[in-house]
Amino acid sequence: MDKLKIIAEKADLILVCGDIGGKNTINKTFMQFSTYQKQDVDYLCSVLEDIPIPTRFILGNDDWFEYESRHYLTEPENIEGTSLIPFEYVLITPFNTNREVNENKLNYELHKLTADHNSIVVAHTPPIGAGDILYNGSHCGSRPVRNWIEEVQPKIWLCGHIHEDNSVTMIENTLVFNCSCWYQDDILKGWLIDTDTMEYEKVGI
Repeated sequence: MDKLKIIAEKADLILVCGDIGGKNTINKTFMQFSTYQKQDVDYLCSVLEDIPIPTRFILGNDDWFEYESRHYLTEPENIEGTSLIPFEYVLITPFNTNREVNENKLNYELHKLTADHNSIVVAHTPPIGAGDILYNGSHCGSRPVRNWIEEVQPKIWLCGHIHEDNSVTMIENTLVFNCSCWYQDDILKGWLIDTDTMEYEKVGI
């Protein structure tokens, strides 16, 4: 987590797009696993408390717990002129994970969002064709998300979920960043984005 502090030296705001808790399920009941994951987030929040800039996170489909923290983005929020909108839903997967919904529910929840061209959506699921490529080369992103992006054209759509496709894609006027890391790598991956110029650089430390 010291790597977050290194990034904070270059940034005005840090956003984390879910799948925070660890995946070690060996010799654990489901509730023990949930408690284990909460301990990971407790540690994350202790690190965030020491970072002198605003920080927010959402939870992902691999996070099997509920949480309360001032760092947890649960409602739209404006931070220093930046409009942030959380969106934790993902399409149904073969793995029966958390926060999964069908396409109709996903579409319904998307159209409840109050977003415009200046909004940054802090999401977990990627749209189809952007940051959604699996190891076998197939795309698993959401068609409703892509349709919504093409319709609303928010400034930025941040996501995670597909850990093997850390990437950036342009959809209409929206930049889509997959900010995910790979569980087995000791590398903090992400993107450093200038929201004024929309220039960006890859982070990997």
